[in-house]
Amino acid sequence: MGIELVWLKTWLDVVDTGSFAKAAEAIPLSQPRVSAHVANLERALGCTLIERRVRPLALTEDGRALLPKARAVLASVDDLTGHRHGRDPLTGLLKVASFASASDAFLPTIVRQLHKDHPELEVGIFDGDVQSTETALTDRRVTVALRPLRPEPVDRALTCLPLWREPFVVLLPTGHPLLAEESVALEQVAAHRVITIGNPLLDNYLGYEAEAALHASYVEVPMGQVSQQPTTLAAMVRAGLGVGVVNLLAASMVRQDGLEHRPIRDLHRHRDVGIWWHSERPLPRATRTFIDLVAAAPPPKGTVPVPPSG
Repeated sequence: MGIELVWLKTWLDVVDTGSFAKAAEAIPLSQPRVSAHVANLERALGCTLIERRVRPLALTEDGRALLPKARAVLASVDDLTGHRHGRDPLTGLLKVASFASASDAFLPTIVRQLHKDHPELEVGIFDGDVQSTETALTDRRVTVALRPLRPEPVDRALTCLPLWREPFVVLLPTGHPLLAEESVALEQVAAHRVITIGNPLLDNYLGYEAEAALHASYVEVPMGQVSQQPTTLAAMVRAGLGVGVVNLLAASMVRQDGLEHRPIRDLHRHRDVGIWWHSERPLPRATRTFIDLVAAAPPPKGTVPVPPSG
């Protein structure tokens, strides 16, 4: 009995999503059809690949042995199917996860180049916070993501290429006394309520980067509102509800009327950003092309490449 590639792919979808139901939603196929594909594969191989009596889903010993071979087969097929007259035309939809300031300051140039080089390739961009970006990558809703290097992802199979480093700045309303300074000391920031970027519904990510940067410098500040969007943070600062501590690109992307920003002295932490993908899955040609373009692109204005030790 031969093995059909669609059975192999469906089985990997089940493995990667963690359940038959989630795989059915992601492909999409009906759940009975997903189950039938996996059963056909097991029958053709003469072994059981998934332990169905265990929750969450677990692979059998045969399943664990097959996993890297199956990924290698699909990666090779992906390369072969795109080969035509010595060229690899890129078509379909490339799904990319990102966050607001990277989408504003960096992604447009990359997408424009992709459209120029590969006009038949569509690009879909999902903007979210750190956790939703990681979840989209883990759940295969996207194949590649722009994401800060910190906090480290929960999924240890995610790997990255570091791209740029940007400083944190303090965002101030026009007329604020601290604007008389060319740069603001940490002690001066500590005298004000701080508004920062984070997700107020997820305590473990609450203002993570700015708060961690301040704590790393042994500065305790009264934390104020936390917003997931730079535009909301800017509106809060503009209204005089506190000072913003935010990465440079986020400060630069918001509406500037009624606002100015200043460097923060003696803050020895930065936002490091990288391009992320799943190390245990084959990368489609479009994803590899995107990664190559991103790696070759200059960092956004005001940032520098992440040093090798970063």
